[in-house]
Amino acid sequence: MKRTNGLIRNTKRAILAAGAASVLAAAAGCLNYSNYPPEPGTTWINARDTASIREPMAKALKHVIEQDIADQTNLNLPADGALVAINIPGGIAPESYRWVAANAGGRAAPLSEGGSTAGLPIYHIGQVRIRGRDVRVDVLRPITGLEQNVSNPVYVGVEVWMEGSTGTRQIDRTRWREVGTLDAPELFTIESIEEAFTARTEPEAEEPAEGVDETPVEDSAENGG
Repeated sequence: MKRTNGLIRNTKRAILAAGAASVLAAAAGCLNYSNYPPEPGTTWINARDTASIREPMAKALKHVIEQDIADQTNLNLPADGALVAINIPGGIAPESYRWVAANAGGRAAPLSEGGSTAGLPIYHIGQVRIRGRDVRVDVLRPITGLEQNVSNPVYVGVEVWMEGSTGTRQIDRTRWREVGTLDAPELFTIESIEEAFTARTEPEAEEPAEGVDETPVEDSAENGG
């Protein structure tokens, strides 16, 4: 009987240990399962503005842009200034937007409402999907490549697949989509990103109650009272 009870206790411990391990594994899986921009209705954790999202965006853009630069033979590219503009989905901090541009190669600049990116070809981030050590970034590039001042360009999607953890990810392969199968996403300029970020981080001051006199009251001690 004692031996039977011992076996039961040991079995319970094993089940509990296995259950705890499963919970930890599931939690770890959730932390490594991200979508950017967030997918409505998903039950998994959606990506926030972190290095795990910024890094693959920059690497994917750099891979596609530098390939276009290497392939071009007929364009007289300017010696200085930005060559391309990049467009990233909303929800990111302004400094993150600038960081991605600075690390995207090809003298990339964040899309701007001013004249600094006017006429430049726009390379878009469609989405980022992280599944553990596997990452897929969808980049949309104009089929006209680096050519400037093209009205209503047609885009082609490039799936850039990476493997590894943040800081060590390496591009594994690319897959080109058919021309025109992906539409260019909504445009987010650096100015609109800054405005949205300010609205999120700096709550508006409360409006004074109606009828309340806001004239500052002087301290009676300073008036000899």
